[in-house]
Amino acid sequence: MYDVIIIGAGISGATIARELSRYDLKTIILDKEYDVATEATMANSAIIHSGHDPLPGTLKAKFNILGNRMYKQMSTELDIPFMECGGMVLATNKEEHILIEELYARGIENGLQSHELQMLNREDILLLEPNLSDHVISGLNLPTTAVTFPWEAAIANIENAMDNGVELALENKVVKIEKNDYFTVTTNKDVYKGRIVINATGIFGSDVANLISKATFETKARRGEYYVLDKDVRVANRVLYPAPSEKGKGVIITPQYHGNTLLGPTSEFVDFEDVSKTTASGLEYIKTNSQKLVKNIPFHKIVRSFAGGRATSSNGDFIIEESDVKGFINVCGIESPGLTAAPAIAVYVVGEIVGNILKLIKKEDFSPLRKPVVRTFELSNDELNELFKEDKRYSKMICRCEKVTEGEIVDSINRNCGARSIVGVKNRSRAGSGRCQGGFCQSEVINILARELNIDKQQVVYSKTGSEILIGKTKGEK
Repeated sequence: MYDVIIIGAGISGATIARELSRYDLKTIILDKEYDVATEATMANSAIIHSGHDPLPGTLKAKFNILGNRMYKQMSTELDIPFMECGGMVLATNKEEHILIEELYARGIENGLQSHELQMLNREDILLLEPNLSDHVISGLNLPTTAVTFPWEAAIANIENAMDNGVELALENKVVKIEKNDYFTVTTNKDVYKGRIVINATGIFGSDVANLISKATFETKARRGEYYVLDKDVRVANRVLYPAPSEKGKGVIITPQYHGNTLLGPTSEFVDFEDVSKTTASGLEYIKTNSQKLVKNIPFHKIVRSFAGGRATSSNGDFIIEESDVKGFINVCGIESPGLTAAPAIAVYVVGEIVGNILKLIKKEDFSPLRKPVVRTFELSNDELNELFKEDKRYSKMICRCEKVTEGEIVDSINRNCGARSIVGVKNRSRAGSGRCQGGFCQSEVINILARELNIDKQQVVYSKTGSEILIGKTKGEK
């Protein structure tokens, strides 16, 4: 019998699991996918938003501000990449200038201080962003905007939760939920019993909610497409937003922690099965609109494109509440600024909702710290030499594009919530994320996965069950 069953291993489920692991509770996370953080958490802009955009009085506004102020500490404790680069909303005409003045007032109402947002003219902006488009006339500076690595943010939270006793069950798709004295959650693999169920299933939120009672909301999938520029390109120093529209924040220029730049996203309601599909029209839209903010974008330096889904709720705000079935908690519709809001949402859900159902007793042995991650590209030559003496695997380069060593890949596999697939290794270590997109290193990653997981190389999967890369041995292969 579990005290809490979390359904969904994205950033919401991950941060809630970590928060629950502070207490003397038996908790498990269920997810239908082969790995954690494979849907909305994997395909987003990675921005920790300042809180200037949500409508005052909404849950988005409340948890955006709180989450932004929690991220640095969380990232320090869990060794999550975190870049305090700042951000800016840009206006290209008088109408947009009026809009960003309204955003300034909205940010103040949401709780930002005057030093946390400033109106700038074109001359001021050019000192900060010399590659500014000729169209830009003014901007709203947002110094508390930051960028994280969203996959690792979720992975790190789940790893720390598991280090503190939380269980994880992947490839468990929930098909049935019943409630008597306790909940019985049936998956395609097993049956789990629990006192509380937390529904953190993203775009499938209303579907899962309907398994126990009639949902009072609907979640729809909104597709966002992106381009990724090579890391030797830097077209902006900070996150650059266009003036927002009814579709969202628009096509954003986002420098990333590891050196790449994201262009996107688009915003289009689609069927669930289409959220990860890029389109020619969508990618062209990104090219056209990104040039309204900055100039001289080297589109020939694009290394990949991708798309992902965001869960938009029918009420236009986060759904964070206990349903009409006592103990069943919905955490749904967590679209932008959901990544930012996640740690604050977790504190609220555990303290204010779970805490009203179960007695929360803090663990004396809880550790908020994750074992630090060795990232050799960040180390000095002296530090590298000392590391090589301790473990020769850190001297063998596997991914030349991203400078990822064998030691880093082995570590990514053998931690709690470790990698079990080629994409899993990529998401944790960045092996395969560079210019060649795994063209040179993928065979070595397969060898390492097979060795560390003690399986045949033909059993190594790309991303999920059934996606094996190798189908047989070639002549002379041992």
